[in-house]
Amino acid sequence: MTPTIKALALVAALGLASPVAAKTLNFTVAIKNYSGNNTYFAAYVVDANGGYVATLHAAGSRQRYLGDLSRWARLISRSGRGVDGTTGASVGSGQSVSGSVFIPDNMFNAGYVLRVETAVENQNYVPNDAAITLEDANNGKSVGGTGYVKSLSISY
Repeated sequence: MTPTIKALALVAALGLASPVAAKTLNFTVAIKNYSGNNTYFAAYVVDANGGYVATLHAAGSRQRYLGDLSRWARLISRSGRGVDGTTGASVGSGQSVSGSVFIPDNMFNAGYVLRVETAVENQNYVPNDAAITLEDANNGKSVGGTGYVKSLSISY
């Protein structure tokens, strides 16, 4: 499935009738320089209460390792929807992944948060590596991570 079709599927999964009532959210996850295997990560949105909304991107070349992202895996399991965003290979030291998805207008400035959870095989799992609230004050901004994420940036 192409990223555009997945983005439209995400809009539909969120209950939005048409992309007209949505903004394009651009995001970039940049990984720090470190020694070791590639980083597995999940970039996903939660509501103001921490409830799972949708996965924007899951990076991991082996499905079995995505389960090591236990907080995210638990959230998608409870949702019953599985991975509803784009997927791709794990990300190496110093590399980045960017994507764009349609997000309903009512999710901006309403407490929704884009989170990134990371893990590296035989190293650390970082459940709260980076997070940024989807609000106008953060449009065009980036935040640093606490583990493998160098920066998480959004614009719309």
